[in-house]
Amino acid sequence: MSIYSLFNRAYKDYVRSDETLRTLNIMILAGAVGTFFFTALTGVAFTGFASTLGAGELAFGVISALPVLAGLMQIYVSHLAEKTRKYKTMFMVGGVLQRAIWIVIAFIPYIFAVEDSRLWLLVVLVSLAAMCGSFVNIPHMTLMGSVIPIDIRGRYITTRQKVATASSLLFGLCIAFLLDNIPGFLGYTIVFAAGGITGIIDILLFSGINFKSIPTKPEGFSLPKAIKSCFTYPRMRDYLLFWTFWFFAINVSAPFFTKYAIDVLSLSYLSIIIFGQIIAQLMSFLVLARWGTFLDRYGSTLVMLISSIFSTVIIFVWLFAVPGVVWPLIVFNSIGGIFWGANDACMVNMQLSHTPSKGRTAALAVYAVFTSIASAAALITGGALLEAFSPLMQRLSLTFMGTPFDHYKLVFCFSIAVRIFVIAVFLPRVWNEREMPLRTAYAQAYRDISSRLKYGLSQIRFRR
Repeated sequence: MSIYSLFNRAYKDYVRSDETLRTLNIMILAGAVGTFFFTALTGVAFTGFASTLGAGELAFGVISALPVLAGLMQIYVSHLAEKTRKYKTMFMVGGVLQRAIWIVIAFIPYIFAVEDSRLWLLVVLVSLAAMCGSFVNIPHMTLMGSVIPIDIRGRYITTRQKVATASSLLFGLCIAFLLDNIPGFLGYTIVFAAGGITGIIDILLFSGINFKSIPTKPEGFSLPKAIKSCFTYPRMRDYLLFWTFWFFAINVSAPFFTKYAIDVLSLSYLSIIIFGQIIAQLMSFLVLARWGTFLDRYGSTLVMLISSIFSTVIIFVWLFAVPGVVWPLIVFNSIGGIFWGANDACMVNMQLSHTPSKGRTAALAVYAVFTSIASAAALITGGALLEAFSPLMQRLSLTFMGTPFDHYKLVFCFSIAVRIFVIAVFLPRVWNEREMPLRTAYAQAYRDISSRLKYGLSQIRFRR
């Protein structure tokens, strides 16, 4: 029995083709291995690395926006993919180069001694790595859309997330241990170099997958027409509008929670990873299977409504944060972890269900471009607001229920307001793939959950 067959218990009985089952299992195994790469790039390690190199709030926002802006290349990648049909070559070459560049980034402190030169080199290399990564996303999502059976899509996506989350728990602890026990730049070098190596292994695992399962280009296919259809097709248009504004709403504050914990709350890397990342991933791991069932039964729109509301409300705990106090971080990640996984699952599920199979590469490219622009604008806006309001908030010395209300908390409140607006205005318009309007899906879910609770209580009384 191969090692990746350990992952298929949740969906094995629903997949008829052995080749499809093997492909699904390899994608899960690759995701588990590559988790170290993404944990190092998007977590506390990169935040601390950029701060140590001398990046302020605005500079950090700009650097964080660079990988996102590379999503603008997705239109070209989409055109190249449709023209050449060399999905596997693009995926393998782009993926290996992206990961290899991060190994070079690991040694930036030893290449230049001048702080400004280090920051510029970081900007250039992060941009190049992100451009290479653009050649990975479309082939990967197109492959997933082609091989995952639609009736188990939610179950498979959440199973894949559970395995990646379990891996991330282990990798997060390793990263925290390295950063807290190896002083200076050496700890960051080890983390990014190891992340690049595991990322390359992740890509190489896909060499065993047959990308011929991706449908051939339909006769008479036109990329401009496919792009135009994204805006004229109501399902795709409403879905695109929601995710574009939602990405702006979350990214205007998301990367600054960790920076706030490091720079203002003065928490250690180990504390941030254990009480932040580890708790969030553990909670997510415990409930992901249930979210997968909800996705398959009620559709993405209802699950997204629930997860987005709770993901917004929980930000309020940061208003009570003060230096040296860790409980807001614990509460934020304990409750948030339950719903962030559902948010991610909805995003992947909608990318597959709201894009047409014949024009999927173009639709994914348009999605990537719009969300990239929104995310980059949000990151830069968040950094600019922090730097602009920092002197003013210091002079005003405002408080909220006895705790200081600084420029970070002001940006967090701005994010809350934008999220509420997006949830109220754009989410109700999104098509639900289970052919149920949002109100109908909510009513059915309420009836199902109520009946199960009543049945459970009756069983308890009967046993007594």
